[in-house]
Amino acid sequence: MMTMNRRDFMRSAALAVGGLTLCLDTLAREVTLAPGAATARELGDFIRITPSGDVLFQFVKHEMGQGVATSMAQILCEELCADWERVQIDFPIADLPRYQNDRNGGLDTGGSCTIIYQYDLLRKAGATARQMLVAAAAQQWQVPTRDCIADNHWVIHRSSGRKLAFGDLATAAAALPMPANVELKDPQRFVLIGRSKAAKLIPEIVTGRLQFGIDVRVPGMLYAVIARCPVFKGKLKRFDASAALKVPGVRKVFDTRAIAGPQPVSFVPHDIREGVVVVADSFWAALQGRNALQIEWDEGANAQRSSEDFERFAAERALVRDDPTGYLGDENASADLSRVGKVLRASYVYPQQLHSCMEPLNCTAHVRPEGCEVWLGSQAPNLVIEELQKLLRLEQSSIKLHLLPSGGGFGRRYYTDMAVEAAYISREAGNVPVKMLWTREDDQQCNLAHHFQHMEYQAALDKQRKLYAWYEKELRTYTWAARYQDPTLPSMAYDIPNIRYDFEDLGPYELLQSSAWRGVVNHGKALSECFIDEIAAELKIDPYQFRLSLLTPGRTAPISSDYSISSDRMRGVLMLAAQKAGWGKSMERGRGMGIALAPYASTYTCAIAEVTVRERKLQIDRITLAVDCGRVINPSGADQQLVGGIVWSLTALLYGGAPIKNGRAVHANFHQNRLLRMNECPPIDVHLVRSPDDRPQGLGEMSAPLAVPAVLNAIYAATGTRIRKIPLPAEIPVV
Repeated sequence: MMTMNRRDFMRSAALAVGGLTLCLDTLAREVTLAPGAATARELGDFIRITPSGDVLFQFVKHEMGQGVATSMAQILCEELCADWERVQIDFPIADLPRYQNDRNGGLDTGGSCTIIYQYDLLRKAGATARQMLVAAAAQQWQVPTRDCIADNHWVIHRSSGRKLAFGDLATAAAALPMPANVELKDPQRFVLIGRSKAAKLIPEIVTGRLQFGIDVRVPGMLYAVIARCPVFKGKLKRFDASAALKVPGVRKVFDTRAIAGPQPVSFVPHDIREGVVVVADSFWAALQGRNALQIEWDEGANAQRSSEDFERFAAERALVRDDPTGYLGDENASADLSRVGKVLRASYVYPQQLHSCMEPLNCTAHVRPEGCEVWLGSQAPNLVIEELQKLLRLEQSSIKLHLLPSGGGFGRRYYTDMAVEAAYISREAGNVPVKMLWTREDDQQCNLAHHFQHMEYQAALDKQRKLYAWYEKELRTYTWAARYQDPTLPSMAYDIPNIRYDFEDLGPYELLQSSAWRGVVNHGKALSECFIDEIAAELKIDPYQFRLSLLTPGRTAPISSDYSISSDRMRGVLMLAAQKAGWGKSMERGRGMGIALAPYASTYTCAIAEVTVRERKLQIDRITLAVDCGRVINPSGADQQLVGGIVWSLTALLYGGAPIKNGRAVHANFHQNRLLRMNECPPIDVHLVRSPDDRPQGLGEMSAPLAVPAVLNAIYAATGTRIRKIPLPAEIPVV
């Protein structure tokens, strides 16, 4: 008897209402055009319009809950002059020749760059399609195109009032040549850009119609799980699969040594752990088969080490000065005894963090001799296809990658390991379709993690007690991309006469594979805001006033040879946050406020935390954010992204870390790796600065680093206690 689960029922029931052009089989495995339904017409690379008039936005980036699909649709719809309610998000198959280029902006999603890179491209795409629709209508009416306008899904003839719907014009418009030049809207006439819109995909999500990677099912599909070495860099010595093969439903058992080890993937190199695969008829059978395996690991030297060992090693390395990576003024100014009256020192530690995506990692692959088909939620489908080409020795055109949304990415889904594992398993299992799944315990104990950062600071005060020199040494287990492997200067705009920055890569010594996490390298760097507060306290200057004094009006602060920071924009978010938070108001003992101010690329953010500490227990009363991110596309989406970043930051502050003991991850599931809960989340007020920048800048990663230093500074203001490592202790020490 054929069964149907809840998701299938909701999907089929929802599509059984009203006039439909799509029909699904009983198990919702395939989507096909209903008999007699006309196909949609392409108008450029990003737009298809159906004869019924629906606009299908070809979304080639990755939607992982950040709402970028909605913002991009707003940009396109604005220039197209379409009816917002008639625009739908369509997830096509990855097409590298078409989209992985400067013309269309590529398929990858990361670094908070999507809207930055796609803004002009989508405006032009929408305007191009609009002009083609207008031209088709003018041709039909035999009137000049200048006499016609597009408005809310219609093309209207100005003088006569005649109008034609977009759907009626789609076929004729698609047959016209692309215009060489297009006229973009005057921003003063925007009706969608800058207006709050609910996420387009919410109805699809809540009704179960939106398919994520974990939902994929294809005919004849098997399931696979992998027993991975519990110690990073460990090896598989031997295994006995005899008991596993007796589990009903288990088909095959084999190891993954052929694909394990370092993966030199573009700018996101990583390791795949050695392991043993169990392939079965169901996920349950595969899991029971894995439990029955007898495995002996060669855990290597890392099995003797713990997080504490690594932190001590980093602290020792922090005291060693190498040649500076970059400096302004005198690189050795802090040692100039003729000028320096006092030197302050502090060390801050930001430990590794787990990504904790709600949808565990997964990938479905079907490898055949002539090609490969993959279903995956990926932030870098271009890298996935490149890696599968190498693994399977196939032409790029033989690999079909279905672009799917995912239940959280946070940088983790930029890596290709899940696709490489799934494709390898499909091939070794006999060229059959296989869904490879990570359990939650796999996700917590064998996964990539956000990198470790140890920040070593020194501040030299001159004989007049002015801040004369700043020394910063960063030790980090992840260097992101080649251009960032050798950072040059701290990410701050403070006007200090002498600044020195040293950097050391701890990647070769790490106990977990480090990777990008939301905010990438800025989490540890933002801890410099705690040291700024330490200097202000030594000088007995209000932390807000001290920051203002260091932000020289009109100054542009160099960060590297090709990047600088606007002091005026930093001042703008600082002053707005202070105003909205009520900085300077009288507060009794046990209550305090703290500031954290930082840039991320061309976005400027300031957070102010207000806390209460009673009987050594911390209560976070409020977080106030001020953000200058250029032109805002979707204010409600921006607010959600910024609030979400603060929630991640508070999670790291209160519960974060990825502790290691005897080389193994201690946390196995959410009961140990806790996330911030709704009743623990303080009010978070977001204020968007009216920016002088007419272009949108990034938003996804800007707020995530800031709650930690803001709250640490607030704790000091409330208690007089400096805390220089997270997560916080259960009880706050009080001076």
